[in-house]
Amino acid sequence: MVASSDSASTGSRKFPPVPLRGIRTGLLGALVSACAFFFFFFIGTQQARLNSPLTLPTNWVWLCAGFTLLPFSICFYLLSPRRAQSIAAGAGVACAFFGVFSVVSPFVGMVVLLLGTSGWGTSNIDPKMKAAEVALVTFFASSLSIVWSGARIGRAQWSMFRTGIGATVLYMLFGFGFLASVSTTMGIRAQREKERADRNVPMSTGLARQTIRAIAVCLFRNHMQKPQAGYPASLDPPPNDWTCDTRFAADAVPEHRLAYDPARDLSGSVTDFELSAVPYARGVNERDPIMIDNRGLLFVYYGWSREAADPKAVTVSSDLLYSQIKFLKTNVEQFIKYKNQGLAPAALNPDAIGSLGHEIPSIEDGGLRLETRDYETRYFPPPADDATKFALSAQCKSYGMNCLRSYFADYDGKIHGTSEPRQATANDPFIGPCENASGECADLDWFP
Repeated sequence: MVASSDSASTGSRKFPPVPLRGIRTGLLGALVSACAFFFFFFIGTQQARLNSPLTLPTNWVWLCAGFTLLPFSICFYLLSPRRAQSIAAGAGVACAFFGVFSVVSPFVGMVVLLLGTSGWGTSNIDPKMKAAEVALVTFFASSLSIVWSGARIGRAQWSMFRTGIGATVLYMLFGFGFLASVSTTMGIRAQREKERADRNVPMSTGLARQTIRAIAVCLFRNHMQKPQAGYPASLDPPPNDWTCDTRFAADAVPEHRLAYDPARDLSGSVTDFELSAVPYARGVNERDPIMIDNRGLLFVYYGWSREAADPKAVTVSSDLLYSQIKFLKTNVEQFIKYKNQGLAPAALNPDAIGSLGHEIPSIEDGGLRLETRDYETRYFPPPADDATKFALSAQCKSYGMNCLRSYFADYDGKIHGTSEPRQATANDPFIGPCENASGECADLDWFP
């Protein structure tokens, strides 16, 4: 227990002694739940770090764990003696640290939930991330208990209690700034390592990607001209109307086996396909199977070359991100809501376009058309019956070279996409989670 001895701070007021059992129990519960959280979060995001080290560097995760766990040892040390001043300082450290984290925990929980449900493009929560959520809820409850107990203990020694709070605030300000700086540095380093690794990718891997992409372009062009005919049942030999220079052959790419698997509907027409290039042997760094289907999305079976326990087929790049249509749509919506009295503009201007983050477009045709290197974006002003709505179209210009997909954001805000060399329309299918870069495609049934 701790009794009042700081008469200068509290005057004649005396507070009854407060047992330390409550704060120590809360600290123990918070310590166990914090360790459980980092354990499940670490193994739950292991595949994400394997496939995209730019987003979750392993060392940064451990730094966050160390930053969080260090105050535990300080609190336990300060609360262990019988000296009232030490106990009050420990209570101040605990009250400030866990007070902040009781506010931050719900936001962390939302991030964990997003990583567990949409990080790989799936709708089910990953069991490991669900366990991390449970640990975070327990940590939140323990934090509230610690703050309550710490505040009661601190009344007996306000000066040392405030000292503990002040020192902890400085620690957290410095710590958050340090973590942000380290995260930036690690991100730059990881980006450079990725670029270096990309330069070292075997030439056959790059040739495999170019080959199946070129063949897919031919398939899409022919399908656009004769949609009722469907896709060909076989590419070996090629169809009679095949006019492209690139020809399909199982051994067309060194060290890879090409395969074309058509998919038929109930009527027997070929409505989809899987065009893949699978290496003959495993164990070569960055030489993983690749595949493209009728959506024009290129998938890589990450982890296969390293014989990972759980390889996953993920989208290797995203034309949706590259087209910037989602960013532009969001910026225009914010402009309508906050700057234009709820009305859609008759044409786009720099204020409505906002910051897109990838490439600054040039404004053409009085704000009805935007141009970037690979995409032409058209703005459709509001219809006569609803002045609050607008539509956007982003069409790939360098088809088959730097992009394949084109998009249309309709007047209801839904985005459609096509892999054919034309402008997307409202009649094209809605985009799905497979459009997300480095996202797992839930409806993809491909196991090379």
